[in-house]
Amino acid sequence: CERFTGPGVSCILLTGACGRLGRYVLEALGHRRHQVRTFDKAPAPECAGHIRADVLDRVSVRSAMTGVETVVHLAALDASVSAPEQQFFAVNVQGTWNVLEAAEQAGVQRVVLCSSVAVLGLADDRPPDSLPIDETHVCRPYQAYGLSKQIAEITAECFARRGRLQVVCLRPAFVAFDDLLGGVVQALAESDGVQWPNGKSGDGASIGEPLTPTRSYVGPEDCARCVVSAVETRISAAYRVYLVTAPWSMSPAPTVERAVAMGMPEETVRGIALYVDQPTASMFSAQRAESELGWRARTHFEDLLKAVNLGNGSPTLSD
Repeated sequence: CERFTGPGVSCILLTGACGRLGRYVLEALGHRRHQVRTFDKAPAPECAGHIRADVLDRVSVRSAMTGVETVVHLAALDASVSAPEQQFFAVNVQGTWNVLEAAEQAGVQRVVLCSSVAVLGLADDRPPDSLPIDETHVCRPYQAYGLSKQIAEITAECFARRGRLQVVCLRPAFVAFDDLLGGVVQALAESDGVQWPNGKSGDGASIGEPLTPTRSYVGPEDCARCVVSAVETRISAAYRVYLVTAPWSMSPAPTVERAVAMGMPEETVRGIALYVDQPTASMFSAQRAESELGWRARTHFEDLLKAVNLGNGSPTLSD
């Protein structure tokens, strides 16, 4: 990157730039006139100055930090990837350490770390402690992916505590990429009896990971906008965590019914005012991101489906 001093312009290193989310983030940062240096083990011929390297290569990571003001760290092994458990640790934990260590040594001002709601360890038989879920909810992951993300967060907080690096940690819900929507439609039809008018049946094999038990999601463009907000917004805390979720469920089934199916006591959730007024509100609250980052998801799940011809209109539940 060249150094720019104009308003709203900074030199950013984007790891995982060639991944699903990375492409959206790169475009969103470009729209805001940021100068971005891309870093990924995959080739990116359309990007001038792209660094083709692995985050496990400490030498390459260190050299990539020259002149960088902010790092957006997306490079990770995703939950949808079929890999040995130890590989999640090798990439998601050691890779994050390498990035944070190099950023601190290079005098980088801020690292935006992409984590996941998987750190909470929620599942069909593992309900949240309370609703709506916020950033104070306890983390109790039970699978390697979620655990690797939790340890990456702890590592990032450790670096921030040392006082030389600020870390903004984002926890997106299921990011509803176009190529996953067919599988989601199929899974929702089978599990919740959801049908979209004029929609296609979908391909259950394309989701690549289990249907999120909370039925929460965020659109990729919305998620990318949140990354940009995390880059640009003034934040006083050395370490801060934000949930990145749409305020709506992806399913028309009442959220309270889903929570009860996960194992929450019915008397605990029936009286929550949010779900009385908005039966399909998300299990997650992104209020902190809205109040501190000025970010709010815009895209309804139905609009994501309509864009890829998987549905047109409001969904219905079968009897």
